[in-house]
Amino acid sequence: MKFNEIEAMLPVYVKDIGNCTEIVTADGSYVKSAAIETCIKNLADYYNISLYHNRVNYGEELGITNKVPIVINENLVFIYINIREPMFKHDAAYGFVDLNAIKQVFQKEDSAAILMKSGRIIQTRQSVKTMKRNILNARLAKEIYREKHKMN
Repeated sequence: MKFNEIEAMLPVYVKDIGNCTEIVTADGSYVKSAAIETCIKNLADYYNISLYHNRVNYGEELGITNKVPIVINENLVFIYINIREPMFKHDAAYGFVDLNAIKQVFQKEDSAAILMKSGRIIQTRQSVKTMKRNILNARLAKEIYREKHKMN
């Protein structure tokens, strides 16, 4: 996996395999036969960050406890997005989208859709209002990162 090229990681169910992850890049997408949790842990390991401390620190600063943006560095922040109806208990129904890869969020059918800069459209199960709040939280988290890591 080329971690620096990932624009989104989306849960997909593949017949005879189970829960997999669709990795979206500007050039296209491919399916990895690992659950979304595994892929996000691998991403965090690659960038040497703690998902637990990310959630605690940024969650506290933003005043939220769930769906805290994952801040890798000042150029890479991933937003939680609800993609599908959970198929069973503990099913990963959420994916992650890179804040910088989002061009526009708009209403499509009954929920928000994300137009990526690459032209791909990702349909969510969230409202446009919730999606925009998640984007705002990600932008704030990015600024918090910049403040914390300011070079003197």
